[in-house]
Amino acid sequence: MKIIGLIDCNSFYASCERVFRPDLINRPIAVLSNNDGCVVAMSSELKQLGVRRGAPYYSVRDQLDRYQAAVFSSNYTLYQDLSDRVMEIIRSFGDPIEVYSIDEAFLYTSGDEESLLLLGKQIRDSVIQQTGIPVSVGFARTKTLAKIANRYAKRHSGVFYLQESGELQMLRNTNLLDVWGIGTRKARFLFTKGVMTAFDLMQCEDRWIRKYLSLVTLKTVWELRGDQAIERELFRPKRKGVLSSLGFSEEITDVYSLEVALASYAAIAVRKLQEQGSEAMSLTVFLQTHRYKHSYYGNSIDVRLSRATAYLPDIIGPAVQGLHAIFLEGLSYTKVGIYLHGIDEADQFQMDLFDQNREKKRRAARAVYEIQQQYGRGSITCRNSLPQESWRMKRHMLSSKYTTSWKELPPVS
Repeated sequence: MKIIGLIDCNSFYASCERVFRPDLINRPIAVLSNNDGCVVAMSSELKQLGVRRGAPYYSVRDQLDRYQAAVFSSNYTLYQDLSDRVMEIIRSFGDPIEVYSIDEAFLYTSGDEESLLLLGKQIRDSVIQQTGIPVSVGFARTKTLAKIANRYAKRHSGVFYLQESGELQMLRNTNLLDVWGIGTRKARFLFTKGVMTAFDLMQCEDRWIRKYLSLVTLKTVWELRGDQAIERELFRPKRKGVLSSLGFSEEITDVYSLEVALASYAAIAVRKLQEQGSEAMSLTVFLQTHRYKHSYYGNSIDVRLSRATAYLPDIIGPAVQGLHAIFLEGLSYTKVGIYLHGIDEADQFQMDLFDQNREKKRRAARAVYEIQQQYGRGSITCRNSLPQESWRMKRHMLSSKYTTSWKELPPVS
C-alpha cells in the first residue's frame, strides 16, 4: 500500500533567519509582512508567549520589545533559496515529490513502521545537516491524515507514522480546526451542528456534506476515512492569470512615480509568464488611494493587447496608457498593480503574417530571462522599471541575502 509522507519545515521563516545567526537560537523571532505591517510568522518561543499571528506590528511592538524578540522584515529571496535547497534534499529520497508550499512537500513511498520511521529520521538529519532548517515528518495513508500525523510529529519526536489501527483515536483527539481544508468559516458552521473533532467530521454522511458544504470538503472526509481522494499534483498547473501589486511605503501623488511602480510590477508579472512559457493577450491596471480615508478612490481598466506577448516593452506601454486613463490629479495613491490574463502557451496563439518582429521579441524576452536567471532579477530590465525609494516596499529590518548575494555573504572571523 502506498504511504504518503508530509515533510514540513518548522517555523520556516524564523528558522531561515536563524541559519546564519546562531545568536538567535532559543530567542523569540517575529517576521513581518509587506511594508512591515503585520506579524506573519513566528518562532515556537514567540507562539508560546501568546503573540497573535496577523497582529499589526504597531500594536505588539512594546510586547515584542518586552520579550526581547528579534524582528525581521520578510526576506523572500533568502526564504525561497533555502526552500529550494530543502526540496532538492527531499527529492534525493524519492523523486518526483509534490511541493505543496514554500515549506511543505509530500513524498510518496511504502514500507513498514520501522522503515518509514528510519526514512523520516534520515530526511530530518539530512535537511538539518545541509541547510540548518529543522523539519518534521508525518506518514499516513492519505494527505489529510499525513497532515495530522505531521502535526503530532512536531509536538513529539519529529517523525511519526500514523498506522491504520491508530487513526480513529487520533481523529478523536484532533480538533476540527486542525483538519487540513477546514477553515474558520466551515468550522463555525460545523460547530453549530455538533461536529467538533476530525472523528465527528468523518462520521458525517456524504450527501449531507455535499448539500451544506462542498465536494472539496467531501474529499477531506473521504481522506479521513483512509481513501486517497485528493489528487497527486506533481506539476503545478500553469497560471491562467498573473497578478503583481504591492502597497507603497509612502503615498504617491505624481503620475510619473506611479508609471515607474507599474512598470516594475509589470516586469515581475512578465517574468512569471516567461517561467511557464506563456504569453498574455490582455491586461488590467488598477489604482487606489487609502481605503479608510473619506476621499477613497479606486478604479481599474481592461486593455486588450494587439497580440499575445511576454515581451516587457509591449506590456509596459499599454499598461501606462491605461494608468493615465484612470489617474486623477490631486489624490494621494497607496497602491497600483497589473493583472495579466488571456494567458496560453506561447505556441498556441495564431501567428500574424504582418508582424515581422514577433520572433525577434521572443528571442529578446528569452535572453533577458536567462540573464536574470544567471545574474539575478535586477541585473537587466527596462529603464523605466527601476525601483525608486518613494514607492519601494518598506523593509527596515531586512536581513542579508546570505545565499544569493556576494556582497552579503556572512563574514568569517
